Amino acid sequence: MTVDDILAEVERRMGALDERTKQAVTLALQLAEQQGLPKWQGENPTWDEWQRMSEEERQAVMDELERRNRVWLERMRQALRAEWLLVVDGKVVCYGASWDEYPPDDQLEALIQRLGKVPLLSAADPMIEETAWNLTRYPADFYPTLPVTLQGLTGQSITLVADFDTGSRHTFADADLLQRQGVITLPPTTLWAVGWHLNRPFRYAPRSLVVILTAADGTQKTASQTILCVRDWQRSPFVAINPNRPALVGRSLCLAVQAKILLDFAQQITSVQG
Repeated sequence: MTVDDILAEVERRMGALDERTKQAVTLALQLAEQQGLPKWQGENPTWDEWQRMSEEERQAVMDELERRNRVWLERMRQALRAEWLLVVDGKVVCYGASWDEYPPDDQLEALIQRLGKVPLLSAADPMIEETAWNLTRYPADFYPTLPVTLQGLTGQSITLVADFDTGSRHTFADADLLQRQGVITLPPTTLWAVGWHLNRPFRYAPRSLVVILTAADGTQKTASQTILCVRDWQRSPFVAINPNRPALVGRSLCLAVQAKILLDFAQQITSVQG
Protein backbone atom coordinates (compact mmCIF):
# COMPACT_ATOMS: atom_id res chain seq x y z
CA MET A 1 0.00 0.00 0.00
CA THR A 2 1.60 3.30 -1.09
CA VAL A 3 1.61 6.57 0.84
CA ASP A 4 -0.98 7.95 -1.57
CA ASP A 5 -3.18 4.92 -0.92
CA ILE A 6 -2.90 5.42 2.83
CA LEU A 7 -3.67 9.13 2.56
CA ALA A 8 -6.72 8.33 0.46
CA GLU A 9 -7.90 5.82 3.07
CA VAL A 10 -7.37 8.33 5.90
CA GLU A 11 -9.40 10.93 4.02
CA ARG A 12 -12.11 8.36 3.33
CA ARG A 13 -12.44 7.70 7.05
CA MET A 14 -11.82 11.19 8.44
CA GLY A 15 -12.70 13.62 5.66
CA ALA A 16 -10.49 15.92 3.60
CA LEU A 17 -7.08 16.72 5.09
CA ASP A 18 -5.33 20.04 4.73
CA GLU A 19 -1.83 20.16 3.27
CA ARG A 20 -0.08 20.43 6.63
CA THR A 21 -1.90 17.37 7.96
CA LYS A 22 -1.04 15.39 4.82
CA GLN A 23 2.61 16.27 5.36
CA ALA A 24 2.34 15.12 8.97
CA VAL A 25 0.80 11.79 7.96
CA THR A 26 3.46 11.26 5.27
CA LEU A 27 6.25 12.04 7.70
CA ALA A 28 4.72 9.75 10.29
CA LEU A 29 4.66 6.89 7.79
CA GLN A 30 8.28 7.53 6.86
CA LEU A 31 9.27 7.63 10.49
CA ALA A 32 7.47 4.38 11.21
CA GLU A 33 9.25 2.71 8.31
CA GLN A 34 12.71 4.11 9.09
CA GLN A 35 12.77 3.85 12.86
CA GLY A 36 10.38 1.04 13.59
CA LEU A 37 7.85 2.94 15.66
CA PRO A 38 5.97 0.76 18.13
CA LYS A 39 2.38 0.10 17.17
CA TRP A 40 -0.11 2.58 18.55
CA GLN A 41 -2.02 1.14 21.49
CA GLY A 42 -5.64 1.93 22.25
CA GLU A 43 -8.34 4.15 20.75
CA ASN A 44 -9.40 7.70 21.40
CA PRO A 45 -12.87 8.25 22.86
CA THR A 46 -15.65 9.28 20.53
CA TRP A 47 -17.23 12.69 21.03
CA ASP A 48 -20.44 11.03 22.27
CA GLU A 49 -18.46 8.99 24.80
CA TRP A 50 -16.55 12.07 25.90
CA GLN A 51 -19.73 14.02 26.62
CA ARG A 52 -20.99 11.23 28.87
CA MET A 53 -17.77 11.06 30.89
CA SER A 54 -16.92 12.92 34.07
CA GLU A 55 -13.78 15.07 34.17
CA GLU A 56 -12.02 12.31 36.11
CA GLU A 57 -13.01 9.66 33.56
CA ARG A 58 -11.87 11.83 30.65
CA GLN A 59 -8.47 12.39 32.19
CA ALA A 60 -8.09 8.72 33.07
CA VAL A 61 -8.69 7.72 29.44
CA MET A 62 -6.18 10.26 28.12
CA ASP A 63 -3.61 9.40 30.79
CA GLU A 64 -3.80 5.75 29.78
CA LEU A 65 -3.36 6.60 26.08
CA GLU A 66 -0.35 8.76 26.94
CA ARG A 67 1.16 6.06 29.16
CA ARG A 68 0.75 3.26 26.60
CA ASN A 69 2.18 5.35 23.75
CA ARG A 70 4.87 7.41 25.46
CA VAL A 71 7.70 6.22 23.18
CA TRP A 72 5.58 6.67 20.04
CA LEU A 73 4.62 10.22 21.06
CA GLU A 74 8.16 11.26 21.96
CA ARG A 75 9.59 10.00 18.67
CA MET A 76 6.83 11.68 16.71
CA ARG A 77 7.40 15.02 18.43
CA GLN A 78 11.10 14.74 17.62
CA ALA A 79 10.44 13.85 13.98
CA LEU A 80 8.01 16.74 13.51
CA ARG A 81 10.06 19.11 15.69
CA ALA A 82 6.80 19.79 17.47
CA GLU A 83 6.13 21.19 20.91
CA TRP A 84 2.68 19.62 20.89
CA LEU A 85 0.68 17.02 18.98
CA LEU A 86 -3.01 16.20 18.62
CA VAL A 87 -3.31 12.48 17.94
CA VAL A 88 -6.30 10.29 17.09
CA ASP A 89 -5.85 6.51 16.97
CA GLY A 90 -2.18 6.77 16.07
CA LYS A 91 -2.62 9.56 13.50
CA VAL A 92 -1.24 13.07 13.99
CA VAL A 93 -4.14 15.34 13.10
CA CYS A 94 -2.52 18.61 14.12
CA TYR A 95 0.79 19.78 15.55
CA GLY A 96 2.84 22.90 16.16
CA ALA A 97 6.38 24.04 16.81
CA SER A 98 5.13 26.35 19.59
CA TRP A 99 2.02 26.88 21.69
CA ASP A 100 1.28 30.01 19.67
CA GLU A 101 0.17 27.66 16.88
CA TYR A 102 -2.34 25.80 19.06
CA PRO A 103 -5.90 26.03 17.64
CA PRO A 104 -8.41 28.25 19.47
CA ASP A 105 -11.52 26.71 20.99
CA ASP A 106 -13.75 27.11 17.93
CA GLN A 107 -11.23 25.47 15.60
CA LEU A 108 -10.59 22.66 18.08
CA GLU A 109 -14.32 22.02 18.42
CA ALA A 110 -14.71 21.96 14.62
CA LEU A 111 -11.84 19.46 14.39
CA ILE A 112 -13.42 17.20 17.02
CA GLN A 113 -16.80 17.38 15.31
CA ARG A 114 -15.24 16.51 11.96
CA LEU A 115 -13.24 13.60 13.34
CA GLY A 116 -15.96 12.34 15.64
CA LYS A 117 -13.26 11.60 18.20
CA VAL A 118 -11.42 13.59 20.86
CA PRO A 119 -7.66 13.91 20.21
CA LEU A 120 -4.98 13.23 22.76
CA LEU A 121 -2.97 16.37 23.48
CA SER A 122 0.65 15.38 24.03
CA ALA A 123 3.36 17.95 24.65
CA ALA A 124 7.06 18.18 25.30
CA ASP A 125 7.74 18.62 28.99
CA PRO A 126 7.98 22.37 29.76
CA MET A 127 11.31 23.13 31.38
CA ILE A 128 10.99 25.11 34.60
CA GLU A 129 13.79 26.13 36.93
CA GLU A 130 13.02 27.21 40.47
CA THR A 131 15.46 30.00 41.30
CA ALA A 132 15.45 32.42 44.15
CA TRP A 133 10.49 39.36 46.09
CA ASN A 134 8.11 36.89 47.30
CA LEU A 135 9.19 35.25 50.51
CA THR A 136 9.57 31.52 49.89
CA ARG A 137 9.46 28.61 52.29
CA TYR A 138 13.21 28.99 52.83
CA PRO A 139 14.83 31.41 55.32
CA ALA A 140 16.06 34.73 53.87
CA ASP A 141 15.00 33.67 50.37
CA PHE A 142 12.89 35.86 48.10
CA TYR A 143 11.45 35.33 44.64
CA PRO A 144 11.49 38.26 42.18
CA THR A 145 7.97 39.36 41.33
CA LEU A 146 6.47 40.98 38.24
CA PRO A 147 2.97 42.50 38.07
CA VAL A 148 1.28 41.40 34.85
CA THR A 149 -2.21 41.95 33.46
CA LEU A 150 -3.82 39.08 31.54
CA GLN A 151 -6.73 39.98 29.27
CA GLY A 152 -9.07 37.51 27.57
CA LEU A 153 -10.90 37.68 24.26
CA THR A 154 -14.00 39.17 25.94
CA GLY A 155 -11.98 42.04 27.39
CA GLN A 156 -12.11 40.70 30.94
CA SER A 157 -8.77 41.07 32.65
CA ILE A 158 -6.94 40.36 35.88
CA THR A 159 -3.71 41.78 37.28
CA LEU A 160 -1.49 39.33 39.12
CA VAL A 161 1.71 39.85 41.06
CA ALA A 162 3.46 36.83 39.59
CA ASP A 163 6.76 35.24 40.45
CA PHE A 164 9.29 36.04 37.73
CA ASP A 165 11.69 33.33 36.55
CA THR A 166 13.81 33.62 33.42
CA GLY A 167 14.69 29.96 33.92
CA SER A 168 11.20 29.16 32.64
CA ARG A 169 10.46 29.62 28.96
CA HIS A 170 6.68 29.65 29.45
CA THR A 171 4.26 31.54 31.65
CA PHE A 172 1.99 29.48 33.90
CA ALA A 173 -1.15 30.71 35.66
CA ASP A 174 -3.99 29.42 37.80
CA ALA A 175 -6.65 28.15 35.34
CA ASP A 176 -9.42 28.12 37.95
CA LEU A 177 -8.71 31.72 38.97
CA LEU A 178 -8.67 32.93 35.36
CA GLN A 179 -11.90 31.07 34.64
CA ARG A 180 -13.65 32.53 37.71
CA GLN A 181 -12.62 36.03 36.60
CA GLY A 182 -13.98 35.43 33.09
CA VAL A 183 -10.55 35.80 31.49
CA ILE A 184 -10.65 32.30 29.98
CA THR A 185 -13.30 29.69 29.25
CA LEU A 186 -12.86 25.96 29.64
CA PRO A 187 -15.49 24.28 27.46
CA PRO A 188 -15.93 20.46 27.30
CA THR A 189 -13.58 20.39 24.29
CA THR A 190 -10.68 21.64 26.44
CA LEU A 191 -7.73 19.26 26.24
CA TRP A 192 -5.21 19.07 29.07
CA ALA A 193 -1.55 18.27 28.58
CA VAL A 194 0.54 16.67 31.32
CA GLY A 195 3.77 18.25 32.53
CA TRP A 196 6.17 17.58 35.38
CA HIS A 197 7.72 19.97 37.87
CA LEU A 198 9.65 19.15 41.05
CA ASN A 199 9.00 15.47 40.26
CA ARG A 200 5.23 16.01 40.41
CA PRO A 201 2.72 15.98 37.54
CA PHE A 202 0.43 18.85 36.65
CA ARG A 203 -2.17 19.41 33.93
CA TYR A 204 -2.39 22.50 31.77
CA ALA A 205 -4.25 23.92 28.81
CA PRO A 206 -2.89 26.66 26.49
CA ARG A 207 -4.86 29.86 26.15
CA SER A 208 -4.04 32.85 23.93
CA LEU A 209 -4.29 36.03 26.00
CA VAL A 210 -3.24 39.64 25.78
CA VAL A 211 -0.47 40.35 28.29
CA ILE A 212 0.22 43.85 29.57
CA LEU A 213 3.24 45.06 31.51
CA THR A 214 3.01 48.57 32.95
CA ALA A 215 6.24 50.54 33.20
CA ALA A 216 7.19 52.82 36.08
CA ASP A 217 6.25 55.88 33.98
CA GLY A 218 2.78 54.49 33.28
CA THR A 219 3.39 53.37 29.70
CA GLN A 220 2.21 49.90 28.80
CA LYS A 221 3.83 47.16 26.80
CA THR A 222 1.34 44.75 25.24
CA ALA A 223 1.52 41.53 23.24
CA SER A 224 -0.51 38.44 22.46
CA GLN A 225 0.93 35.46 24.28
CA THR A 226 0.03 31.83 24.94
CA ILE A 227 -0.35 31.23 28.67
CA LEU A 228 -0.27 27.69 30.04
CA CYS A 229 -3.22 27.54 32.41
CA VAL A 230 -2.70 24.99 35.17
CA ARG A 231 -5.56 22.96 36.57
CA ASP A 232 -5.93 22.58 40.37
CA TRP A 233 -3.22 25.21 40.84
CA GLN A 234 -3.39 25.12 44.64
CA ARG A 235 -2.55 21.42 44.60
CA SER A 236 0.06 21.72 41.87
CA PRO A 237 3.86 21.80 42.27
CA PHE A 238 3.86 25.52 41.40
CA VAL A 239 2.96 26.45 44.98
CA ALA A 240 5.57 24.17 46.58
CA ILE A 241 8.17 26.96 46.80
CA ASN A 242 5.74 29.84 47.31
CA PRO A 243 2.23 28.87 48.49
CA ASN A 244 0.88 32.35 47.64
CA ARG A 245 2.05 32.33 44.03
CA PRO A 246 -0.81 33.00 41.53
CA ALA A 247 1.34 32.69 38.40
CA LEU A 248 4.89 32.16 37.18
CA VAL A 249 6.08 34.51 34.43
CA GLY A 250 8.77 33.16 32.10
CA ARG A 251 11.05 34.76 29.58
CA SER A 252 8.83 34.25 26.49
CA LEU A 253 6.32 36.79 27.83
CA CYS A 254 9.05 39.38 28.33
CA LEU A 255 10.50 38.65 24.90
CA ALA A 256 7.04 39.11 23.39
CA VAL A 257 6.54 42.57 24.89
CA GLN A 258 10.23 43.49 24.45
CA ALA A 259 10.44 44.64 28.04
CA LYS A 260 13.43 46.11 29.87
CA ILE A 261 13.23 44.84 33.44
CA LEU A 262 15.38 45.95 36.33
CA LEU A 263 15.86 43.61 39.31
CA ASP A 264 17.02 45.46 42.42
CA PHE A 265 18.14 42.80 44.88
CA ALA A 266 19.12 45.36 47.50
CA GLN A 267 15.59 46.82 47.68
CA GLN A 268 13.83 43.65 46.43
CA ILE A 269 12.04 45.61 43.73
CA THR A 270 11.28 44.75 40.12
CA SER A 271 10.66 47.65 37.75
CA VAL A 272 9.65 47.70 34.10
CA GLN A 273 11.43 50.39 32.13
CA GLY A 274 9.46 52.50 29.67
